[in-house]
Amino acid sequence: MDPLSLALTGALGGAFGFGVLRLVLRRDSRIDLRQGMVAEGLGSRVAGADFTTPRAEFDRQLAKIQSQRRRFEADDARQRARSAARLQREEEARRKEEDARRRMEEAEARRAEEERLKREAEEEARLRAAREEEEARLAEMREAARQAELAEIETQRQAEVEAARAQAEMEARAAAERSASELRARLEREGAATSDVQISLMWNNFNDLDLHVVCPSGERIHGGAKESPCGGVLDVDANVKPDTRRPVENVVWPQGIAPGGVYQVYVHHYKKHAKRRSRDPTRFSVIINAGDDVREYTGELSAGDPIKKVCEFTVDPPEVRAARRAELQAQLAAADEALATGNFAAPEPEEEEDEEEALIDLPPAPDLDEMAAAEEVEEPEPEPEPEPAPAPAPRRSMADRYGPAGGGDDTPANIDRKF
Repeated sequence: MDPLSLALTGALGGAFGFGVLRLVLRRDSRIDLRQGMVAEGLGSRVAGADFTTPRAEFDRQLAKIQSQRRRFEADDARQRARSAARLQREEEARRKEEDARRRMEEAEARRAEEERLKREAEEEARLRAAREEEEARLAEMREAARQAELAEIETQRQAEVEAARAQAEMEARAAAERSASELRARLEREGAATSDVQISLMWNNFNDLDLHVVCPSGERIHGGAKESPCGGVLDVDANVKPDTRRPVENVVWPQGIAPGGVYQVYVHHYKKHAKRRSRDPTRFSVIINAGDDVREYTGELSAGDPIKKVCEFTVDPPEVRAARRAELQAQLAAADEALATGNFAAPEPEEEEDEEEALIDLPPAPDLDEMAAAEEVEEPEPEPEPEPAPAPAPRRSMADRYGPAGGGDDTPANIDRKF
């Protein structure tokens, strides 16, 4: 029981005892408690005891006590209600405070988590950036190493290509020198011209091979168009009939007239003369003189093969060739003067590469006749029956042999199509 109930119970008990004590001690209601005695002041009737007044007083006091009790109970209820309301308010305030504190803690935890995630994201971004930077640096280093390796490989390849080209040119020049005497003999036999720019074709059987030269301007010189506006001339066209086993064809420009630029050389196997029983493939040699730079190229063709590109070369402009020729003549004149006067200047030391090239032992020139004899075996021709002497056969026209002439057919793009 709470203290308020105890206090109320005590108060009511005290009030009840006080009322009883007051009834007993009243002066005007003194009662003789002995049996048969009549209390003074209780009236004249003595027939029995009258408790009306004490009862009324008791009821009044009891009602007062009950009223006080009810008041105390109402006060206690109000006090309880106030206490409950206060406790409820305190509980609500505590709950709100707890909620606020919890929300604050949660907000603080969220901020801490966000800060942690932010720091982790920043650290991850920094590590990723560092990793990407390192990977980019390594990739750049690998790419630089790869490029350096490729550059080294390309340099080595270019050096090998250049060495092979130089070797091929040297071999072509050496082969041209070896074939020069045979070429001169055949050109002299045909009465062909020579010049600083000249292309010649040699082979060793009775077949009909044709030489085609495409000039820098795109004009084409061949048996069907023997002259070009740039000055080139095909002055020897061999084996239209099977005339010789040592034929030659020659394209030449007058001295110092050939235009500068790129020249292309083709060879076409036009016809195989069956009566002479020449075998295929037919080996041939192309000797070019490009501004006093002599080279030789070889190949082989059979009847029915498409036209074959043998080589292409570049010729300096006429003024450059003239200046170089003048310089060479000046050097020769100075050498002649030195020989005449005996005043010789010390020769400049040559480069090691030139010395090495000078020490190369070139093989002897091949004998084209022996090569041809090894390729073909001539059979004795049957004795022809006596016939009236025919009229000399006219040479084939250019239209019959090479098709109609025209500027459009003399371009390099039409050579393979035409033949």
